Amino acid sequence: MSNDTLFTNSATSIVVDEHNSGQTGASQFEAEAQKMVGQRLDFALSLLLPHMGLRGRKRCIENGLVLVNGRACTAAQRLRKGDVVSLQAAEQEPAAAAPMAKGVEQSAACAPGMDCSQCEPRLLAIQGALCFFYKPAGLHTAALVGGTAPSLEGMLPQLLASSAGSAASCPQLLQRLDHGTSGLVCGAFSPEAADDFRRLEVAGHCEKRYVALLAGRLEEDFTVRRALRTDKRNKSRVLERDTGRSRWTEFFPLFYFDGPELHLPAFDEDSQFHRVGLTLAGCRIRRGARHQIRAHAASFGHPLWNDPLYGFASTDEDADASPAVFFLHHGCLTLPGATCIVPPPWTFLPEPAARRAQEWLNTGY
Repeated sequence: MSNDTLFTNSATSIVVDEHNSGQTGASQFEAEAQKMVGQRLDFALSLLLPHMGLRGRKRCIENGLVLVNGRACTAAQRLRKGDVVSLQAAEQEPAAAAPMAKGVEQSAACAPGMDCSQCEPRLLAIQGALCFFYKPAGLHTAALVGGTAPSLEGMLPQLLASSAGSAASCPQLLQRLDHGTSGLVCGAFSPEAADDFRRLEVAGHCEKRYVALLAGRLEEDFTVRRALRTDKRNKSRVLERDTGRSRWTEFFPLFYFDGPELHLPAFDEDSQFHRVGLTLAGCRIRRGARHQIRAHAASFGHPLWNDPLYGFASTDEDADASPAVFFLHHGCLTLPGATCIVPPPWTFLPEPAARRAQEWLNTGY
């Protein structure tokens, strides 16, 4: 057995050792794998799953798909010389995720009312140790363990390849947007940058601005302070007790319309919409929890229009059976030293509403 860490799957065995550089793929990974000794397993696993971000690698470990010396372990375990790291059931996932360019088109099909030129994921900016990506509605943020569905996480190497100044390693995504939500996703190129981002979130110095279409007429600014229970599989439950300010959701009415101003067939055919109208709202959160904006909006009687999970007539079963077709867009992320803004790809908004949405994203009021 070599004195260095061995990474293995069914296709490749790589021993990082000067005496074994003739093995398949060894010279390619030698310098990188030597650096992995002493590192946490979830970071070291990037050699076997270069297409997958940190969140996905952690899920592989939690699901027992990664073994160290034949045993399941935690993501925080440090690798030592002589450790054998093996990838089990997920070993075919990199091959399934390989045709990324085709996956982009298939996963982010351009829906009615969308600007098709904005329906593909892309790198928006690199600011220091942080990077910002655009995720279209209809694309998963994180790679699904054991699945082949395209994800923004799986496309990171391709999206970064076009940037001459990008880091060699893929970033850790710091946010997760719902499958039906479009907009910004921030990533960090180092664990230190990720930790700094989390500290800013907890301290309330990270501001995330969204725009959303809410059912009904929102007459004034409104803040939902209720805590969320997020351990259920489908829905986040709004509790009776309040939570800290970093978990609040603030809503601001930007534009109200009752039908003719929206040029989208789905709206014209929806009787509920004609009955209650729609509000284009700005939404502000600081940390965020699963489905936070959707659950908080529904809790005070203004769910996202056509939300299959939190809408007026939705059930858990309906949510499992049908894809989300609501309109929620994360358009601005600002924190000390970094800001990124991207407008929603909604072509159905009348010009005054689109202008008001852009103003909200730019200024926060």
